[in-house]
Amino acid sequence: MTLIRALCWLAGAAAAVFPPSAALAQSLPFDGPIRIICPFPAGGSSDALARLVGDKIQASLGRSVIIENKTGAGGRIAVEYMKTAPADGSQIIVATVSIMVLTPMLEKVGYDPVKDFAPITIAGDFQIPLATGPMTGAKDFAALITWFKANPDKANYGVPAVGSLPHLYGLQIARATNVPMVMVPFRGGAPIATALIGGQIPAGLSATADFIEQHRAGNLRIIALSGTRRMPTLPNVPTFAELGLKGFDENGWNGFFAPAGTPAAVIALYNRALVEALNNPELTPKLENIGYLVTTSTPEELGRKLIVERDKWKPLLIEAGVVK
Repeated sequence: MTLIRALCWLAGAAAAVFPPSAALAQSLPFDGPIRIICPFPAGGSSDALARLVGDKIQASLGRSVIIENKTGAGGRIAVEYMKTAPADGSQIIVATVSIMVLTPMLEKVGYDPVKDFAPITIAGDFQIPLATGPMTGAKDFAALITWFKANPDKANYGVPAVGSLPHLYGLQIARATNVPMVMVPFRGGAPIATALIGGQIPAGLSATADFIEQHRAGNLRIIALSGTRRMPTLPNVPTFAELGLKGFDENGWNGFFAPAGTPAAVIALYNRALVEALNNPELTPKLENIGYLVTTSTPEELGRKLIVERDKWKPLLIEAGVVK
């Protein structure tokens, strides 16, 4: 056997012993599983995204993945926890535009989204639906507003967190319809759906994934959506723009982040694994079915998005009277 053939044989043998996933796992500077921190409860949109993606990167990175739901305070508990987590890649977080852009402008929080986190990738956009339940019996937006005006003491709407995009859109609906609606914060979108079905609240705004299955089952009704076009899987639900309301063109988004100081090589590794997972032909339709429009990015693009969206939303928050 020549030297070159011998070296080729050794390389092939090494590849058989250490397949690509094992090699990637060895490049992670920690032992044990990967933890994806989710700020909202199991059953919600962020949780569904984390679990679907977690299954895929578990295979590509050769490490087990654990989804850890750290709920409360509109997502702040999870984000403040992640600020002090080890910067070795052992834990990453899936976070929303509300947590990383809006909330820090509305109230004092124990984290700086730009300084305390290393962006990995955008994970997807999601439309914001307005839903109602059996309490109102409303079949469309006009009927819901009529019900609110007839029942002003019950004109409440649930949101997954104070300072979230659903919260802001609720304020805009109240102003546009001249109905003094009262915001009720929940610990994520799944509990809002439960409260709507149970008749505890008349309306709610969250991510599409939080309501879509119960809408399909007839337990609640999605009557309007954010964005510039109808959702393909909900073709009969109009956008707010179609109903004559302005200022609802923007959708929400999720992104993956690691603690600041996480090595650039680890961020690059996660970016590659997550982007591949999100664009996997098996996974993409599942995400679209629950309301996600898959969108990925470089870490740098996500970092710029935080700053651009902060500058975009601040004037609207000031105009709405929720930030000075």
